[in-house]
Amino acid sequence: MTSPQSITTCPDVDLCAVFSKRNGEDPIGSAPECDRYLIVEVPMPWGRNVLQSKNFPTALLPVLEQAAARSAKGRCLAIAPDLRYSKPGYRRILYFQRPASQFSAYDKQEFWVPDDRLVPLVQALPNPADLAPFEIYRQPATTRDFLVCAHAELDICCGRFSRPVYDTLKTYAQTDNLRVWRTSHIGNHRLAPTLIDFPEGRYWGHLEPDTPHHLVQRDLPMADLRAYYRGWAGLPPLAQMVEGEIFAQLGWPWRDYRQAGRVLTLDEATGQAQVQIDFISPQGEAGSYRATVAVSGTVKTLNNSGKGDFREVKQYRVSDLRRL
Repeated sequence: MTSPQSITTCPDVDLCAVFSKRNGEDPIGSAPECDRYLIVEVPMPWGRNVLQSKNFPTALLPVLEQAAARSAKGRCLAIAPDLRYSKPGYRRILYFQRPASQFSAYDKQEFWVPDDRLVPLVQALPNPADLAPFEIYRQPATTRDFLVCAHAELDICCGRFSRPVYDTLKTYAQTDNLRVWRTSHIGNHRLAPTLIDFPEGRYWGHLEPDTPHHLVQRDLPMADLRAYYRGWAGLPPLAQMVEGEIFAQLGWPWRDYRQAGRVLTLDEATGQAQVQIDFISPQGEAGSYRATVAVSGTVKTLNNSGKGDFREVKQYRVSDLRRL
């Protein structure tokens, strides 16, 4: 068996992720802003739309539709069962929720329920008082979870390039307080291989086989990993770009700062914006950063592998970053 190719060495430019990376598309600002994640164990294979896959619990669909009607900033993802973590007849549910307007990591709840208790549990999740009947299924919520997009049915890149990333993370999951899951589409497959690091909710993309080691160990300066950083789901896209610059400058300790971000002004004609990031340090010190985000140009990218649907995407630069 041949070794899996990295995205850099792969010669096939018809693959959207290869085309994107070779053209220098910056992944920052591509994380979807999200208040909550419902993550459900769903056996493979998955269809292009995981919610319409044969193994997705159809009784859950009306519940998801009702949740989407209440708030658009929620996502449902599937994770594939794993022999190390799963048991036939049961489904694992991970639920991550924004705890406050300023935060550093999502609140996490985890349950392992029989199939026939899945829908009642999901219905109860938004209301803590309704969870009492499900406490017997609650699991410790102390692990770090990497969700690696492996949704090859949506785009070949998510299957082809996710394997070395997933395999590297598995070596850590065997010993550390860390798990790795194959997950359904997390957005922007042209940035594959891509993953989410929970409970922080940070997105990474265009990963190389050795990058996951550094994400686990945090043994490189964040500035050296900036090219792989898609952004933090706790912020809107323009604020993610500013947060990425702060993260690169301050390094890994920035992860523990509680944050909130907002766009102060936006010129619709030019795309230039003033963005502010408010923070509270682990020591309780409050402060803010402010910066200008402006369009720096465009690069050609490929939306889907093998389909020739090219388009120009805006690239941005952050300037005048200052602490207030």
